[in-house]
Amino acid sequence: HKKGVDGIYLNLLDKVPLDLYIAFVTGVVALLIAAFALLIAYFSGGYDLAALALVLACVCALVTGLLALSVILTFATRLKKGEWWRNNVIFMVLRLIWKVLRLFGQKIAFIAGNIPLIWKTAIVYTVMSLLELTVIICTDKQTIALWWFAEKIVVTAVVFFSVIDLKKLSKASEEIASGNLEYKVDTRNMIGDFKRHAESLSSISDGMQKAVNDRMKSEHFKTELITNVSHDLKTPLTSIVNYVDLMKKEDIQPEKAKEYLEVLDRQSKRLQKLTVDLLEASKASTGNIQVNAEKTDINVLLSQAIGEYEEKFNEKGLEVITSLADEGTCIKADGRLMWRVLDNIINNICKYAMENTRVYVNTALSGGKVSMEFKNVSKYPLNISSDELMERFVRGDASRHTDGSGLGLSIAGSLAELQGGKLFLTIDGDLFKVRIVFDEYKGE
Repeated sequence: HKKGVDGIYLNLLDKVPLDLYIAFVTGVVALLIAAFALLIAYFSGGYDLAALALVLACVCALVTGLLALSVILTFATRLKKGEWWRNNVIFMVLRLIWKVLRLFGQKIAFIAGNIPLIWKTAIVYTVMSLLELTVIICTDKQTIALWWFAEKIVVTAVVFFSVIDLKKLSKASEEIASGNLEYKVDTRNMIGDFKRHAESLSSISDGMQKAVNDRMKSEHFKTELITNVSHDLKTPLTSIVNYVDLMKKEDIQPEKAKEYLEVLDRQSKRLQKLTVDLLEASKASTGNIQVNAEKTDINVLLSQAIGEYEEKFNEKGLEVITSLADEGTCIKADGRLMWRVLDNIINNICKYAMENTRVYVNTALSGGKVSMEFKNVSKYPLNISSDELMERFVRGDASRHTDGSGLGLSIAGSLAELQGGKLFLTIDGDLFKVRIVFDEYKGE
């Protein structure tokens, strides 16, 4: 210890490499013994040999004892300090050799890691072939079989572990492809390209999981925003609509004011419908709607829906051509929600179909699937894909001069999926086709 210094203090002697100092002490002791022997031999003729030997022996013993004590003390100090073996020449040399070998190994691993797998395979195959040739040339016939057997053991082990790693990678790919983003590949005992590929699969899984979580958070935020805004708008809108109705019953002058009131009435009701559609779209997309699925005759439901819109069809000059499946074709669905789906689709046809054209409505049963198909010619150029048309707030007319909200098809698709069905859109030039598919209901 040293005053003012915390912990164990190493002096100058303690900083000398331990094995080097032991070698020095051993050398000094050996020199003392040699000097003792020489002096005894030199003075053996003229002096009292016994007295001289005693004096020299005492001097040698004293010096040797002091040197041994210094070795013990410095070793004790180093031992208490910890990691005493580090301050040794042998340790330093071995550590230097290890660093050089590790650096060399890292360079080899880097080169091997950047060589394509096909070249690695070719190199390994070539090296094995050369080794086999060398063994065949340099050994006798009796030992060739032994070498061949040893080689097959090594090759079999390599192939066996490679197959296990491939099976792990295949299993991980199947799990991730099926949507199990929590699956992690066990990389223990994997080496080389197998381990790198497994780590890449795990990274893909993590990236996809993060993307899905971010998308879900974004969708949840948008749904909450739509729901909250719609609820906040409902109360003042209801008041506006009610007061407009009351004002329409009054004899308001001048006539221009009545025109303004008509515009206010029309736009307030449009805004009210948009608010209702927003709420319904939010509930449909999140599945926050109770579904009471039961046996539903699709022909009856479709005929009723077409009948409800007969007057609008006549106003637009639309001729409805129906082709229905066999009587009694049923699906398992919620009649109320299915009515909403058909209402949105038929209402969309009335708004966007070209006047004085035909509208084709078909139902069919094939392979255990019941399909409903609606086809009409659009009066606006359909310069948009079917996928984009299914998005919210998107309409086929780019000018946006109609009263639609752009939510009808999106709501219809979401409601169909809630009941176990699927809605498909097809656009071919100006031909617009909607197809809804459900499983056939075969229960009692």
